[in-house]
Amino acid sequence: MKTQSKRWMLGAVMVGVIAFGQTAYAAQDPLMLPEQEGLQVISEIQAKITVESPNWEVKQVVDTFANYGQDHSKQLFELQTHQVISAGQLDVINALYYMNVRKNFYIESHRWKKDSYGRKVLNNLYADYQNYLNSHRYVPANEVDTYKEEFLGILARHAEKVQNDELRTYMNEMVIFGLEQAMKDHNPSVKEYKGK
Repeated sequence: MKTQSKRWMLGAVMVGVIAFGQTAYAAQDPLMLPEQEGLQVISEIQAKITVESPNWEVKQVVDTFANYGQDHSKQLFELQTHQVISAGQLDVINALYYMNVRKNFYIESHRWKKDSYGRKVLNNLYADYQNYLNSHRYVPANEVDTYKEEFLGILARHAEKVQNDELRTYMNEMVIFGLEQAMKDHNPSVKEYKGK
């Protein structure tokens, strides 16, 4: 009976240590804190920033995405609703959809609350890309370089204010995932429009 009691107590102590460790880690996560508190904790830590944003991979995928858009810019697609849209409109719909998927993955996996610093940064970055892409559904060939610079500039402006490598990585990955998946998307309900 004493052995079982000791085992039970040892088990309870171990569970308590694990729970305390997780709570302590959560309390130290500046991305989970409200925006102003999170910023203060990050500025106190101020580890040297090592994650470049936009990094080389973001630059490469933006270049590929811009060229991809030029390659099929004259194509039309028919949605399941029989609405006909341009390739540029489809690219924007897909890129924003997949950026939102990745953004929400980070928010939900970390269980960030509505006022969390990390959540606000990603939501603001997404909102700027939403505005930009919706106003650039078609990019003339002579404006592609400007388009790429402006696209990367949005990420660079947001990254200037972020002094946390983890969050800078998420920002990069949100853009990379959104654009890569948009180019791979083969939704069977979207057909190339052949005309009538």
